[in-house]
Amino acid sequence: MINKQNFYIGAAFLCLGLIIVPVNDALAKVLSSDLNIMEVIWSRFFGHFVFLVPIALFIHGKNKFINKETNQQIIRGFLIFIGTALFYLAISKIPLADALSLLLIAPIIVVIFSSRMLSEKISITRLLCVGLGFMGTLLVIQPGFGEFNSSSLFALASGLCYAFYILYTRKLNFSSDPIISLSFTAIPGAIVMTMLLPFFWESSPDLRQILLMGSIGPVVILAHFMIIKAYQYAEASLLAPFHYFEIVSNVIISVLYFRDIPSIIVSIGIMCIITSGIAVNLNFENKDVKK
Repeated sequence: MINKQNFYIGAAFLCLGLIIVPVNDALAKVLSSDLNIMEVIWSRFFGHFVFLVPIALFIHGKNKFINKETNQQIIRGFLIFIGTALFYLAISKIPLADALSLLLIAPIIVVIFSSRMLSEKISITRLLCVGLGFMGTLLVIQPGFGEFNSSSLFALASGLCYAFYILYTRKLNFSSDPIISLSFTAIPGAIVMTMLLPFFWESSPDLRQILLMGSIGPVVILAHFMIIKAYQYAEASLLAPFHYFEIVSNVIISVLYFRDIPSIIVSIGIMCIITSGIAVNLNFENKDVKK
């Protein structure tokens, strides 16, 4: 049985994290137009590493930081590193909306594999809610797929990596400290990209670009801290439909800052996404949630 309060806390943490994620996507998209995309990927992971790992080591010490779960944390770190790198490569070549529509296969994969990896009970309602959320996402972002672009495969593979990152996050959250988990989100990517740095660095960033590169790390730390905390409280398959809230937050930002009023189709898509989250809630009110 799932605790009702934990479900609400987990959903709230996830939605807060997904409000922040579009800021990171926007920073990466802006920087990729001026800099080598590999430099942008490096700044994302190195910034995360520099801001957080020394603090985590100071708080927990080396003995607690390196433990029996370290190997799985490294796998998890490589999943988010490869997934992020592939997504950044995708958005440097194809429209952000197209890349997001492919990335957001992740919640569907999470629901399918959470039964096997996490022993979660998967109901038809959960699958339908994820499907409704995905349909709403397509209505909102309206990807303009025309001729096949091989860069679309980067976004698709990114979604696959992100799904298993979520599954490992939930699995390790039963026993790992969130600060340690958050640190390992950065370590593999920071090490690999720093080792490769001499082979791809070719730009001379100006002050504005340096500030933007420096801001990616803190933004990512805050977003992923919220996501990791979310999966401490609720099942992966239960939270899966809420990942589509990222699209809603993109629309909200567009309305507030750019006065971009959504069309009727976009509004219907938003309603589908919101409905998928409400349906999950109602289903667990009636069947699976322990009050």
